[in-house]
Amino acid sequence: MAGNTRQRPRTCVACREESFRRALIRVVRSPGGVVLLDERGKLPGRGAYLCARRECIERARKTGALSRALKAELPADLFERLEKYVDSGGAGYDGVRIRRELRSLLGLSRRSGTLHIGTDSVKSQCAKSPLLILTAADCSESVGAIAERRTGDAKHEHLRLPLSVEELSAALGAVNVQAIALPERNGLADRIKMLLKEGGIALEQNESVRTSQDTGQEQ
Repeated sequence: MAGNTRQRPRTCVACREESFRRALIRVVRSPGGVVLLDERGKLPGRGAYLCARRECIERARKTGALSRALKAELPADLFERLEKYVDSGGAGYDGVRIRRELRSLLGLSRRSGTLHIGTDSVKSQCAKSPLLILTAADCSESVGAIAERRTGDAKHEHLRLPLSVEELSAALGAVNVQAIALPERNGLADRIKMLLKEGGIALEQNESVRTSQDTGQEQ
């Protein structure tokens, strides 16, 4: 029963979307009343959760949702620290920890039923909703080209994982997995993107498109 409790979804206080605890950022009010960013997700006290994206941090700032959830006054620099934490991909992660955490998150994605495994499955889902498409580090040129074509209209994102086909397959309990995908607006997807950003591995064909959209510039 303890294991099931650990896997119970948590809710982002800003957007109210549910996700696995490990996919979210935890902020905690310690037993002494101090509000802290809980990078490891293990500190004692009253916790509240946010998606690993700036829009949720900004919404929590504007609405006061985080303060209400923790029933505490927040440090003046908390939201700035949260933004830096997301922008940097999560403080304190080295390559080994990133790979271990990615394998764990991908396993959670499969168990949650949100993960599409294999090139054919990914292609079939592309017309339905925006996806985060992930390919193995040593995927074939043809699989990589398929992923890049799917992200050409900026609807989907494509990131290259720091995991080989063998490692990715083992993490998912499958054989010869070169490409996978999950819904882009998803707590697990947010966390995976944050980890890849920290590792400096984000390889997005549509990066320039997204940058111009964010800055309001015309292409």
